[in-house]
Amino acid sequence: MNAQQLLNEILPILHTVKEDKEKLQKILDFLLEEIYEEPEEMEIPEKYRELVHNVAENIDCGLVCFINPKTLEVEEIPKGMLDGFTGFSLNSEIDDEEDDEQKFLHEDWESSISVEPRESHESFKIMEKFVDEVNDKNLKNKLVNALNNRRPFANFKNIVESSDYRKEWFAFKQKQLEILVWEELEYELEKYENKKHGK
Repeated sequence: MNAQQLLNEILPILHTVKEDKEKLQKILDFLLEEIYEEPEEMEIPEKYRELVHNVAENIDCGLVCFINPKTLEVEEIPKGMLDGFTGFSLNSEIDDEEDDEQKFLHEDWESSISVEPRESHESFKIMEKFVDEVNDKNLKNKLVNALNNRRPFANFKNIVESSDYRKEWFAFKQKQLEILVWEELEYELEKYENKKHGK
């Protein structure tokens, strides 16, 4: 049997005991003892640590980062500028006679990898993961309520940034963003290397 067929066999069995707390606890205990393995912590190679750290900070500020896979040079551009929003200029000394179209460094590179600010659902998952880490039950309840009501991002931010967990939140968010950036970057760098070597 393949994995999907096995899963199709297991799920109906679980469904039959869904109301039996004792049996569910036995299943959970068995899975934790015999099956589950803690995921390995992702290790970012030394060569890329500073790059990944900086890109994570920049995308958190709403910048799109273009990375030259050959030189690891980075160009950061406000997302609104790429979306055609006027009023941005990278060069304040542009002559009126010059073409209005902005020229970006990455356009002259042989190849580039773009890393964009995270989608709202990804940011929401990071906030949910952080709530799981909070030991203060009062704060945890406030954060859960913030996430489940209107304006979850603003409310979560207001609560966590005025709490004793402020520093932990920023460190946690940075680490989660670095993981996401490295996963994306590692995949794109591998693709670039394969293409370069004709694979």
